[in-house]
Amino acid sequence: MNNHSLASLLDKLPLGICIVDRKYRILYINSRFSTALQLPAEVRLGSSLLHECSHQAPLLQQHLDNVASRTGDSFPSDIHPPEAFEFIPETDTTTDNVNAVLHMEIVPLAINDGEVKTLCLLLDAGSCYAQVKQQMAQELAAGHEQQQQLMDKLEAARGQLVQAEKMASIGQLAAGIAHEINNPIGFIGSNLQSLQDYVERLLNIIHHTESLLNEQQRQQLQQLMVQQQFSFIRDDIKQLLEESLDGINRVAAIVNSLKSFSHVDNSDWQYADLIDGMENTLKIINNQLKYRIQLHKDYQQGLPLVYCQPMQLNQVFMNLLMNAAQAIEGNGDIWISIHTMPQDQGVEISIRDSGCGIEPQNLNKIFEPFYTTKPVGSSTGLGLSLSYSIIQKQHGKISVNSKVGEGTEFVVRIPLQGERRLRQ
Repeated sequence: MNNHSLASLLDKLPLGICIVDRKYRILYINSRFSTALQLPAEVRLGSSLLHECSHQAPLLQQHLDNVASRTGDSFPSDIHPPEAFEFIPETDTTTDNVNAVLHMEIVPLAINDGEVKTLCLLLDAGSCYAQVKQQMAQELAAGHEQQQQLMDKLEAARGQLVQAEKMASIGQLAAGIAHEINNPIGFIGSNLQSLQDYVERLLNIIHHTESLLNEQQRQQLQQLMVQQQFSFIRDDIKQLLEESLDGINRVAAIVNSLKSFSHVDNSDWQYADLIDGMENTLKIINNQLKYRIQLHKDYQQGLPLVYCQPMQLNQVFMNLLMNAAQAIEGNGDIWISIHTMPQDQGVEISIRDSGCGIEPQNLNKIFEPFYTTKPVGSSTGLGLSLSYSIIQKQHGKISVNSKVGEGTEFVVRIPLQGERRLRQ
């Protein structure tokens, strides 16, 4: 093959090729190399490559010298890989006026007595390298973002699982405590009722005894009654017994609410009365509300039962009510509304407070796992995230409206499923 044929072949390769000697003089250059670097159409052989590419002369000289400084009879690529670097032409080489980043490699070509005599510069064809590099960078960034999202979801799922397990443990503990408390409450209540009956009988006996005494004995008895404050004791003992019975009945009601709230024995899907669930929840958290929170209830009469997981919904009610109470500094109000939606599509539960409200930029974050505006250590940031997950499992929706300084309203909508059943 003659030199003309060889030059023609090299021009057809998808590579820019340039051969220089140790003094950077051009011994060969093909059209692709000239075009990519925006060199004159007819580059004179023997001219300096550094002069032709003056804007990148320092970079070219540095890499050419690195290759030329190598010594040895041969330079296998596994020991001495090509000198590779990115190269930016002086002028735009793309049609959209964006400078292409070219990939250039330099390899030793002729070696005499262990010294490099000539060097070959290989230039990637056009902006292909830059495009591939950009695409790989984008794919890598997308993969990293996807991995981070998966890690966030995994961490959120783990947090929700821990929270759910914690609530299940609390439910089991509550059910066990309720069972243990029920027995003493039962006999205390029964004994108090018997004691109330016995006291009433004894007072009747004392009253009728007076009529059996003579005048002197009656006067002595009356003096003794005055000394021992019989009239006060008679009235007070009745009040004490009534208050004790009322207290034990309240304890029994709280225990029953605790059992109903936990639903450990029937946490599966079933028809449930959401009003009862709300009332049981309010009894559980009454200590957080009394003395400073005024409750306003609006319950629909004849509300249909909802096919759901009652224990899960009670947890949602508790989270929303506790958030509402904590959002109120000092005294305030909480409005609770439970009604059917238009055309009986479902039941709508609204919990609104007169608290501080939520900043607009935070509204789209409140259902994210671990997000909280409360002081560090005072909240896990999982309450609303867990509530959102529970409502989704009930095939429902939860939304929020809030104005800073006026308060916040959470609205939960649970669809009606199965046959229609009304609460008793």
